[in-house]
Amino acid sequence: MRATAPNIRRRTLLTLLGLTAAGTLVRPPRAAAATATTATVAGQELAAIAANPSFVFATDLSGTAGSGESSPIDTAYWLGVYEVTNAQYLDFATDTGHDTPDYWDGGTYPDGKADHPVLAVSLDSATAYCSWLNAQADADGWTFRLPTEAEWENAASGPDALAYPWGDESGTVYDAPTLTSNYNYNAVCAAYELAEHGDESATYTATGSDLYGQSFPISEILSIGSTGTVAGWNVTASRTGFIYTDVYDALTATGGYTTPVAAYPGGASTDGVVDLCGNCWEWTTSVITATHGGETGQQVNAVRGGSWYANLNSCTAVYRGEGRDSSGRYSTVGFRVAATAQASG
Repeated sequence: MRATAPNIRRRTLLTLLGLTAAGTLVRPPRAAAATATTATVAGQELAAIAANPSFVFATDLSGTAGSGESSPIDTAYWLGVYEVTNAQYLDFATDTGHDTPDYWDGGTYPDGKADHPVLAVSLDSATAYCSWLNAQADADGWTFRLPTEAEWENAASGPDALAYPWGDESGTVYDAPTLTSNYNYNAVCAAYELAEHGDESATYTATGSDLYGQSFPISEILSIGSTGTVAGWNVTASRTGFIYTDVYDALTATGGYTTPVAAYPGGASTDGVVDLCGNCWEWTTSVITATHGGETGQQVNAVRGGSWYANLNSCTAVYRGEGRDSSGRYSTVGFRVAATAQASG
């Protein structure tokens, strides 16, 4: 078993260096969009997003292309260039006394994760964070809030209704041990584990797992296809796969396999917004009937963008149907802010 603090610290260091192992992750560079307009308000870097009165979702909630509903966006708005980070959330919690995420220790985030997205934050806590920003920015005519689902997709998919913020192809390639990706999703974690610890064992710890208590080399649990598909991550029926092991437990104890919010410049949108795909799901204020995941059939708030845990199919600009209970705190869900400026009203 290797669920030890030194190994976790080593993983964090590699992540901060932009590596899943020595030379095993390539992020295609992308220059900031030439037309991007940005502003920094109350410590938040914001990108201007144009109004889109004719906005239509690319899919309906079940994922049927071309069947999405119209949701006009009549007013220009601003969106956080980055997801809210642990360090930013600590400033808020320190100033207000608000509760901190459960993966933090002693009132602060894990070592090395200052610029990673904050996770395990409820919708109410994310809204409280926006209210805290408003107290700092109101005199300048800015109002912070969370985005609607339509605003989120409009920014992620852009005026050309792209499948990804950067285009219609993911660009993901796996040629062991090298993973080339524009975003952080479960193959990033899998590539690291295979390259760095493939010969080491992971033990099944999940109650009800068909393999409970048994140990296997990680290379016998996980595999990655040439286009970045991951096998052996989660086999729900038998509760087997990587997420049911002690190695995964150690990852989630310190906030999961997130990456710094500026780590994937190749994933930037035409407006210069990054991490709209992968790293963490993002709260929206829109209530939907979920059609995917454990919340299927429930009235929940839409979350968008996928996460470090999600597979590549979930990490697109147009994937819908995922939602979470607004009071929940989830190890894969964070948020980014939206804002309106008095001058744009």
